[in-house]
Formats: sequence, C-alpha cells, structure tokens
Amino acid sequence: MSMPQRINVFDSQTKEYHHAFQIFLDHTDQKLQAQQWLNQLVQTLPSRRVFIDAGAGNGKVTAWFTDAFDQTIALEPNESLRTELKQHCPQVEVFPEGILDAKIMSSGDFVLCSHVLYYIDSVEWMLYLERLASFLSPDGVLVVILQHHNSECMQMLQHFFDQSFDLTELAQTFQNENKDRYEVAIETLPAHVTTSDFDSAYAVAEFMLNLLPMPNPPTRNDLEAYVRSYFTYPAGGFRFSCDQDFLQIRPRK
Repeated sequence: MSMPQRINVFDSQTKEYHHAFQIFLDHTDQKLQAQQWLNQLVQTLPSRRVFIDAGAGNGKVTAWFTDAFDQTIALEPNESLRTELKQHCPQVEVFPEGILDAKIMSSGDFVLCSHVLYYIDSVEWMLYLERLASFLSPDGVLVVILQHHNSECMQMLQHFFDQSFDLTELAQTFQNENKDRYEVAIETLPAHVTTSDFDSAYAVAEFMLNLLPMPNPPTRNDLEAYVRSYFTYPAGGFRFSCDQDFLQIRPRK
C-alpha cells in the first residue's frame, strides 16, 4: 500500500516558498488593507526622522515608507530575503541580526514588526516586545501585526495543529506589566483571500500551514477536503478570512 501524499513543507529561502507567497499576495487584500491603515498612522506622527522595520523580509513593505522618513533601518537575519531587501531598498541601512541582537543606536519614530511573531516561540514574545518597545523615540509608535486568532486561516491552523497565535493576549499582558510606561491599543482589520479556482485556494492554504513547523505534515487529501468544506464561496470560487490585528504601543507621556 502506498503512503498518502503529504502537503509541501517550504524552506523560506527556496523558490517554492516565494512562489507560494506570491500566490497568496495575488489573491488577498491583506497587504492593501495594511498599507492604507499604516499610511494613515504615519501621517499622524509628530516626527518622521527614523523608521525601523524589524523583520523586513524582502523589503516590499519597507519600501512603502522609506520616502516618508529621513532614515530607514531594516532588520532581516534571513540571507535570501536580505538580498531582495537590498535590491528593493538600496538606500536603507540593513542589519543582518535579529531583533534581540541588533545594536540600533537611533530611536524610531515608527517601529514596525509585521507578521514576524509566527516564527518566534510564543514563550519569548514578551521579551521581543520589550526589545521592540525599547527602540521607540519618546513620541514614536510601535506597530506589531499578526493575523487575528479567529480568522479562518488561523482556525485552519488550529484544526490541523491545535495551535494559534493570539496577539490580543500578548497586548493585555504587556499592558498589565507596563501600564506606567506605555499606552497600548489593538485594532482588528478585516482581510480576505479570494480565488476563482481551487488550485490557488489550496496553494494559499498550504502556504498558511507553513507558518508552523511541520514534522508530521497533514495529507494532501485532508487539506483538499478542508479547503472544499470550509473555504468554498457560495457566490462561486473560494473565499476565506485572514483578518489582521494591529497592536500599537506608545511611550506614556
């Protein structure tokens, strides 16, 4: 008897990963919604001297704001993504270290950490959040973005791996421990993946499951069945939510 086919497990430095990521970007309004929300926030900042993108990836999000600030600093330890980052943002000062190790001398008027915490053990989230907050200027704002734990994408992770990412709980814990030092707020913004064909819906679902380590990946048949059962859109095609939480932290006056 042949073994059941398992879903693909991606290495973030491979072409296969980047291809899957592009399929996601081609079929979601998540990035557009985030860009509009962040643009409005940046316009309200009293100073726009330094922008720090912590976990800048390939630099496409970094590039949204480089022209709005006098200086942009990007942290990206992944060598493959860092190469793309330098191509997209040649004028940016790039640090190859991670968030905990980077020696940043400038204070950020805007510090962004977008969809990075998936790749960090949740027991260390508070340590990372404290470090990110330490980058802030007195009038600055830190924004941490993560998918909302009740989005349909995150419910899929819960189904297959019994695990989810709850930024709301982190925000509450941080606020309780730092209420005299920082103001904390969180806002959830709707976003969706919409596709007309099953193959694209499946590819996005497979990409989303790769947010977690998969020593024992689900079978392809199980994921196909899940996508058809939960993501089929009554109006035709496939549609599922990937809402985002925007955690905002400001030094208390």
